[in-house]
Amino acid sequence: MPITKTMTPAETVTWLNRHVIGQDEAKRTVAIALRNRYRRRLVEEPMRSEIYPSNLIMMGPTGVGKTEIARRMANMVGAPFVKVEATKYTETGYVGRDVEGIIRDLVRSAVNLATGKAREKKSEEAEARVSKRILDAVSRNGVDYGSAEELAELLSKGRLDTIEIELSVTEKAIGVEVFPMIPGQGFDNQMNDQMKKMLDKVIGKRRKNIRLTVAEARKKLFEDELARILEGGDHIKEGLKLAQEEGIVFIDEIDKIIGSEGGSGPDVSRMGVQRDLLPLVEGSTVATRYGPVKTDHILFIAAGAFHGSSPADLIPELQGRFPLRVSLDPLSEKDLLRILTEPESCILDQYVQLLAADGLELVLEEQAKGRIAAVARYLNEEKEDIGARRLRSVLSFLLDEYLFGAPDLIRGKVRLTGKKAKERLGVLVERRDEEGYIL
Repeated sequence: MPITKTMTPAETVTWLNRHVIGQDEAKRTVAIALRNRYRRRLVEEPMRSEIYPSNLIMMGPTGVGKTEIARRMANMVGAPFVKVEATKYTETGYVGRDVEGIIRDLVRSAVNLATGKAREKKSEEAEARVSKRILDAVSRNGVDYGSAEELAELLSKGRLDTIEIELSVTEKAIGVEVFPMIPGQGFDNQMNDQMKKMLDKVIGKRRKNIRLTVAEARKKLFEDELARILEGGDHIKEGLKLAQEEGIVFIDEIDKIIGSEGGSGPDVSRMGVQRDLLPLVEGSTVATRYGPVKTDHILFIAAGAFHGSSPADLIPELQGRFPLRVSLDPLSEKDLLRILTEPESCILDQYVQLLAADGLELVLEEQAKGRIAAVARYLNEEKEDIGARRLRSVLSFLLDEYLFGAPDLIRGKVRLTGKKAKERLGVLVERRDEEGYIL
């Protein structure tokens, strides 16, 4: 099934099922939110501007798939995606960090996506320019390689790769810092970017002559020519549009910024972060190094465990900007077994492929797989519930001797039986001091 921005909600859920186990209600909700963005683009103005994103809050314990669903959804449609933890904005005094940095990160991601697409489109043109420059340089060597057509054929077949040529290339300028770079202070960093561009235009780009082989010249000249083609292109504008219309911001641990009304100390900081986030979610204009960006139609997905609290404890204005709520279920032993074995590039396949790279063919019996899921569920119940993340620590403990022994001590095909898995994992369950594996 092709991955497009026009997938129906049912198609989106089907695609998500390949990567995320269970949580059908959450998949259904994000699929609707995603489809609503496409539906909005089909609506004529002025109504289109009045339709706002279906922002949502995911509620559920850690490790049940909240982030994975959002990230997979963004990857599916090629949308710029940024994940932030709400708690990091409470770390510095009452005001915290500059929350507008979230949008700047999103814009940077969007511009990178647009630039990548532009590079793909212009790569053939850049390669043609590179070939022309190399042919001109080879011709200046004074050696007769025949006609221009014959010389071009020799170049395409790699027959000229070892020949040295002289080229004039752009020399990278030394960076100039006008204002001190302060993390989170977007204004100063943005001013630096603007001043550097201005200095580049005034001073100009320096060029120098270097000697290198044709093979080396291909790589160096390709980036040089591609930069020339893209300079002044509209990929920056496309990136800004992509961020505004397709961007997805995932705010994790939003329950950790819930404070009591009239509180003091940390509560003041938490409530302040909620109020700082509010303009972004409501819709505002943020200045970035690439230009101003409106946040009105960016999709915001918030998530949190909400132990002892609920979305109703957020400030009313922020609640109103997250109209959709969905609860994710804790993972059962059956869910953990499916997560271990069913998704594409599942964790078990990852370890099998890692060992195969060292020539060790690992085969796990079904009973061994079941034991891994059972122990993971037991440890989640006895200790802190970290969801599917527990599988990696249990699997690492179980396969420790193979991961260490391959390829020197253990080679060939190895079968891990249910009995051996039970014995090995029994040690993990009994030894409460194995913090290196079970945390």
